[in-house]
Amino acid sequence: MHSTRGEIRDPAKAPERTRACEAYVPLIESLCSKKDNLQISNRSGYLKFKWSSPLEGGDVMYKLKGLDRALEQERGMAWMLLAARIRDEAALAVDQCPRAPVGPERHDDESEATARRVETPVGDKGAKVHGEPDTRAPRSPGPVLGDAAPAVATTLRRAAGVYKHASEKVLPSAYEELDPEKPNELVPSMADCMRCVCLAEAQAATARRAEERGTGGDLIAKLHLGAHDLYKRADQILNENIRDYNRISRKLQAYILLGASVHRARAYRCAAEEAFAASDIGEAIALCDVANKHLARGRDAAGESDRWRAAALEESEALMNLRKKYVTENEVVYFERVPERPAKKLPEGKVIVSEIEHVPVVVEALGVE
Repeated sequence: MHSTRGEIRDPAKAPERTRACEAYVPLIESLCSKKDNLQISNRSGYLKFKWSSPLEGGDVMYKLKGLDRALEQERGMAWMLLAARIRDEAALAVDQCPRAPVGPERHDDESEATARRVETPVGDKGAKVHGEPDTRAPRSPGPVLGDAAPAVATTLRRAAGVYKHASEKVLPSAYEELDPEKPNELVPSMADCMRCVCLAEAQAATARRAEERGTGGDLIAKLHLGAHDLYKRADQILNENIRDYNRISRKLQAYILLGASVHRARAYRCAAEEAFAASDIGEAIALCDVANKHLARGRDAAGESDRWRAAALEESEALMNLRKKYVTENEVVYFERVPERPAKKLPEGKVIVSEIEHVPVVVEALGVE
């Protein structure tokens, strides 16, 4: 697995790292299926694997001796690493996308920044230049995915499929023999949690693209709430299975909380924009206030990463600029009372993504008999 190491943030290396994992998984699967036939005099001390646990967040290194247990657990780690590498591909693809403009002009309906097309490369053909623009500067901060959105969502759904396979078909068989000190990557419930995280990210990419295309606010709110529900499900899995883990990565917990908070806040922001369009200004301001309360729940979590902190500040700035616009309109034109609580209830979340089942590499093609 040495070829999967190093240059983690280099997008050009991401497919190569994934292919290395895809090639390794069937090899370890084949070896596990033949372990009983291996002629080894010292089965208790032949293989020694050493792992760390990013999903645990600590510096503990795990070592395991013994052929049978080592092979089964290395098999589980191989599947989890494959899922992580596929997810990395999506994350690095998003990093390459341009970001939406920051500032009050984001919410100016007549501004050139909102109306202009954000040109996004499409393969080797360059940016689209004909027809009605289908990518505009979105009204929330963050990357502008453009035509990369479907590929990003598909990659994340593939990662979710691998995590699902690991949680249901790979890890349970080895779980009962795990030592009390065990890496989280070998716990089925952790794989299930990461499945939900990947689906939440795929749902978020879908909501982002809908926003870029100018889809109606009510539908976008449903998509954001679907992402929120998936992050909440990931958090629920961790809490329900807390006894499975010795430690849980603080950064993973913070990321899940931040994702849930941001997407619920964005759903309220969509509702506020709909209320403003209907000239219900007091309601729009109240909805912005609720959105800000949900953002506040994720602000401490954002402190786990400089990048998250910057993104959270952008999100808060965009929401406050929107509210300021509504307050100004209300003071000059509408003179409406701002209710303590908005009357509008959010719609039910709509999850439109699902796992893509992993299609394994054919073992024979790798020369394993």
